[in-house]
Amino acid sequence: MASVSRLMRPTRLACAASALAFVAATAGPLPIAVAQDFPAKPITLIIPFPAGGATDIAGRVLAERMAISLKQAIVVDNRAGAAGAIGIKAVATAAPDGYTLGVSGVGTTALLEPLGRNLGFSPGNDLNYVGHMGSSAMLIATKSDLGAKSMSELIALARSKPEQLTYGTSGIGSPGHLAMEWLLLEAGIKILHLPYRGNAPLLNDLVGKHADLGVLTIPGTSDQVKAGNIVPIAVTGTARSDELPDVPTTREAGIRDFAAELWNVLVAPKGTPQPIVDKISAALAEAMKDPGVHARFKANGLVPETMTPAETRVFVDTERAKWADVVRKSGVKAD
Repeated sequence: MASVSRLMRPTRLACAASALAFVAATAGPLPIAVAQDFPAKPITLIIPFPAGGATDIAGRVLAERMAISLKQAIVVDNRAGAAGAIGIKAVATAAPDGYTLGVSGVGTTALLEPLGRNLGFSPGNDLNYVGHMGSSAMLIATKSDLGAKSMSELIALARSKPEQLTYGTSGIGSPGHLAMEWLLLEAGIKILHLPYRGNAPLLNDLVGKHADLGVLTIPGTSDQVKAGNIVPIAVTGTARSDELPDVPTTREAGIRDFAAELWNVLVAPKGTPQPIVDKISAALAEAMKDPGVHARFKANGLVPETMTPAETRVFVDTERAKWADVVRKSGVKAD
């Protein structure tokens, strides 16, 4: 037995030494080395909507500028479907190495889960939030002959005609739908919802006077406001729109505890090393300072926002809690 023990002892010592060497090799300096080497190849940015929309524009503008800071190409991959869930699920399930990123909007990040959608991932647990990618307000407007030209007049009209007026949005469970349901709760009025398949058909019906009012995106809509074909009531953001500077915010119009914006955040898979997240975040912050980015954002109704990863997580958690409460109180169900 003694001879067997003596034969085994060096093997155990060798294993222990190997284990210690592995721990030493993988602790401390490795994340820094990984961050220093990152990125060593092109990065894929998944945009979960078709090309040409506001999310796609924001993603492409920022990717173009971030590529300069990171000294590596950022390849945009439009992977649409399921209101953004398909593309962001691909991010959540990708290797956490910084080479797969995504643009997650308010719908995918904060609305779909409380509405009861099965996303195949958890926005709260399976993503690393890298930074804010800008926001935009929505516009509440009426048909030209409704007879209400302000929020107070609209509320009074709705109270005089309970559940007789109609409002349109780009779909059930869309940001516009939930924003309007929240506003109706705050104002204590009831207006019937008409879901459309996007902003364009809704705007056409509003101009054609087939809907009483609507919640619309501002780009592509402001021309109809200026032509007098629809009447603006308020913008839903915390500040007035550069495109429609004479239109008050909902808070200015009397709904003091209300503000609802469309926004995007840059996401990575959970487990992405923090030094890599910080490096990507720094490139995003540089992009947000670029005057060229500001100009292109303004032309598309977008407002630049800069947040650290920690600030972005707090922002997302706050928004998720807020919209979950709106879903619960309004009783809106997924279509």
